[in-house]
Amino acid sequence: MAASLASDSAAGARLYVDPAVFTSSIHGQMGFTCTMCHPSISDYPHARVTPVDCGGCHSAANDELKASVHGRVHPTAGTIPATCADCHGSHDIRRHADPQSTVYRLTQFRACANCHSDREKMARFGQGDVAAVPTYLESVHGRALIQKGLSVAPVCTDCHGQRGTGAHEIQIVASPASPMNRSHVTETCGRCHEGIVTAYNRGIHGQRFAQGNADVPMCVDCHTEHAVQPITSPGSSVYPSHIPGTCLACHEREDLNARYGLPSARRQTYLGSFHGIALVSGQLTAANCESCHGAHDIRPPSDSTSSIAPANLVTTCGRCHPGIGARVTEGKIHVASVREDINLFAFGVQWFYYLLIAGIILFAASMIALDQYRHRVVDARRRGRGHA
Repeated sequence: MAASLASDSAAGARLYVDPAVFTSSIHGQMGFTCTMCHPSISDYPHARVTPVDCGGCHSAANDELKASVHGRVHPTAGTIPATCADCHGSHDIRRHADPQSTVYRLTQFRACANCHSDREKMARFGQGDVAAVPTYLESVHGRALIQKGLSVAPVCTDCHGQRGTGAHEIQIVASPASPMNRSHVTETCGRCHEGIVTAYNRGIHGQRFAQGNADVPMCVDCHTEHAVQPITSPGSSVYPSHIPGTCLACHEREDLNARYGLPSARRQTYLGSFHGIALVSGQLTAANCESCHGAHDIRPPSDSTSSIAPANLVTTCGRCHPGIGARVTEGKIHVASVREDINLFAFGVQWFYYLLIAGIILFAASMIALDQYRHRVVDARRRGRGHA
């Protein structure tokens, strides 16, 4: 009996519509009656109410939704992932520009989080990632939206909506139609970061991407997707101390180096240099990959406009070392050993200092050991003779 009453109470709660809430909604303001959305209602108490067909009025949005990942029946779950009401509400629907709307720009993420932060719901549709919304909120984009109230900051539908034109046409990232598919990422980011993408397109990465090369890094490869941080943040993947690791994710891969004829051992040759040692030691002003090669407009040394072209090295190095001479162009920059530079004199000097330093350390250690021996052994013998 108690269970029956609880069930009846729950059903009643679902059926109850607050007149004030409906009146303040967009449909209530437009004078809609109940039967305009629920034509099956003919008397009271109602028989089973048929589902509302929003497409009767919103045909374009309905067609877009049906073609999206949200509106297609999931092959495993057997149901569609999201309905109109899941995002817009039911009797309390408001215009998207209304601050109380569930899809209002500054709070839209909450509607997305209802599913995308729910582990059980996401697992039902074969998805395990529930960190997208929380990491977005902690990103430079999310903080600009939430903490600073900047409505120009990108929201979920700006990046995932079909080519950025709408919120109903969202596709999975693997789909060629998705704006977050690798073939469209730079275009999507370029809507806000136009100057940066223009520089990227001028560089070797952008040029190779335009040629259809699938190996070149895209915006999300260097900056991540949802967790994008400002370059001044220690958590950013392009913070000075993290830049070598970000670049080496590709440039330390032997398969890529072999495929494109790129030099190998970049990790060893940079981290073993003065600049690399200084950076690892905490000197964030030490030169990193970006300092010499640039950030987005990266070009090979064979390009006369490259910052590392021989003719431009004096200028590039001169940013940190004013007055540096032209002879900087005569040696190699990335070398695992000075012997690789075919400079036997420098190689000999290097090993002379290695041996000298080792000898000094060994001599100092020997002096300390002899002094300890004197204190512990010789003095002990003297004390022993005194007692005798």
